[in-house]
Amino acid sequence: MKVFPAALLALALMAGSSQAHATDTATEQQLHDATQAVLDAQRTFDQPTLDALLAPDYLEISPIGDVDDRAEVLSFYSADAKAKATAGGMVPLSSLASDTNVRIDGDHATVIALDTIRIKTGETEREVAMRLAFHFRRIDGKWLLQTAQYTPQRKPAHAG
Repeated sequence: MKVFPAALLALALMAGSSQAHATDTATEQQLHDATQAVLDAQRTFDQPTLDALLAPDYLEISPIGDVDDRAEVLSFYSADAKAKATAGGMVPLSSLASDTNVRIDGDHATVIALDTIRIKTGETEREVAMRLAFHFRRIDGKWLLQTAQYTPQRKPAHAG
């Protein structure tokens, strides 16, 4: 008779573990989607969307090591900034987050990913790789980007 309660308890624990894993997987997907949404908004100079994705006290470390606050970052994606960037014939074609690692701790999460950016300048297309570290904070049930650091990746050495 005691076997039945023990089996029931084990089954309940396994079900709880599966539910926790499913929740973690869903949250990881939300964070991956939020990461990609930030990259898409940057690529398309979609300032209103980027504004909605950044936490109120957002800070970033740029690829050249500058520390920029929220207002500065948003100014980089204004209509004027887009006009200047595209006036020279530069067209950002895509920006894709891959090789994503997610760590979740309550209302905070870290996403480390590789951002592969395709850019067209005139008739020439090229790829630039950037390693990014995003720290998200859940505010009012929504994951907002709190801090970011962008690190350019070196091109691999050519064998030969």
